[in-house]
Amino acid sequence: MDYKEIISDVESSQHLISMTPAEKLVEIGYTAGMNSNSSVLDLCCGYGEMLKIWNEAFGIKGTGVDLSKEFINEGEKRLKAAEIKDISLVCADVRNWVTDRKYDFACLCGEEFGGIEGTIHLLEKYIRPDGKLIIGTRYSRVDNPPVELIEFEGETLSLKDIYHIFYANGYFITSMATDTQNEWERYIMWSARRNLAAYKNDPNDPGLLEWCKKWYETYFGFRREYEVYGTFVIEKY
Repeated sequence: MDYKEIISDVESSQHLISMTPAEKLVEIGYTAGMNSNSSVLDLCCGYGEMLKIWNEAFGIKGTGVDLSKEFINEGEKRLKAAEIKDISLVCADVRNWVTDRKYDFACLCGEEFGGIEGTIHLLEKYIRPDGKLIIGTRYSRVDNPPVELIEFEGETLSLKDIYHIFYANGYFITSMATDTQNEWERYIMWSARRNLAAYKNDPNDPGLLEWCKKWYETYFGFRREYEVYGTFVIEKY
């Protein structure tokens, strides 16, 4: 058993703020036609790990935008260590960030602005006429998810609902990848460690402890059973 490789994989996965596995991201990048001439914009990019993966796999060039200075600084260190020069990361609020550049692909995964429809409209501002959108979002395994899940997450759509929104806005899904239980566990525990660290830094804030408890209870009680995360490539029809 190659323990160093296992540890290296764990280290990399901690920087991928997505429930879609890295190998699945490579798969959808390939089927979507990414290559060394492709330009990719990733809004709410976190550490920029998706861009890093696609650069290493296909040689894409890209821009990542995220509000977190912590994520951007760490992401830049990782890009420098990997000697990747074709990816730039910007610390900014994606709602206010502007550029005249048009991209082949525009992504927004794990966050939404005005629901899925609003997210589509936001991304459309940045793509070329034949560009593609990549949207990562959670959805319910069942048509009527438990009220506890809705109270925690807000509106929780089914996969059929998501398809109908894409279609109503002129898009078909042309590639998709869903989560694995391993990726859910990795993401949930990554978030749980950050929540616990925040509480330890401020143990007098009862709201932080309550949030930690709520995070675990909702995952083990509802999210694990009823919630799915998917990354969708959509194209205009």
